[in-house]
Amino acid sequence: MSSAFDTSFEKGLYKGSLDISKHHISGLFFLKRFSANDIRIVFSNEMGMNFFDVELKQNEFIVHSCFPSLNREALLKLLENDFRLLLFTDTTIFKIKQGRSKDPELNVFGVRSAMGSFHYTLDKDSGKVRRIQTSRSILGRTDLRVYGDNPRQPSKVHIMNATIRLHLHMVSLNK
Repeated sequence: MSSAFDTSFEKGLYKGSLDISKHHISGLFFLKRFSANDIRIVFSNEMGMNFFDVELKQNEFIVHSCFPSLNREALLKLLENDFRLLLFTDTTIFKIKQGRSKDPELNVFGVRSAMGSFHYTLDKDSGKVRRIQTSRSILGRTDLRVYGDNPRQPSKVHIMNATIRLHLHMVSLNK
């Protein structure tokens, strides 16, 4: 399955917010691709203070800096998995089964890979990812929704995990 961000994506700036339980922080997400398998993600407030600065590589997750209240192993692992689903194409898929969609404009696929079990919803015409849901997970279900028709990157991203009451919203500032 493809990722929500095209392989030609280089960098993007998003206005965003992160809600965890009753805590709310907002600021800017900056994503930059250094190579096909190396993406840096920085979330900071408008004054420039970093909430987190992480780097995703093919088989590695590097935390360059993290605000102490966010520096929790379970939270960082969840963010790693979510950003990996969002930004990288899963090359470890060993089973795909087409499902039924209530919307005739969409295709639904059940996917099993080394990363886990997922339901992918794709636009029938363009083949773009619109939604990724985890099927089985220790930390609960993640629901990742992607909006927009830009072929390189989505205009909006919503990531939700009801188990830990996590809501991450990103809206593109790129024109």
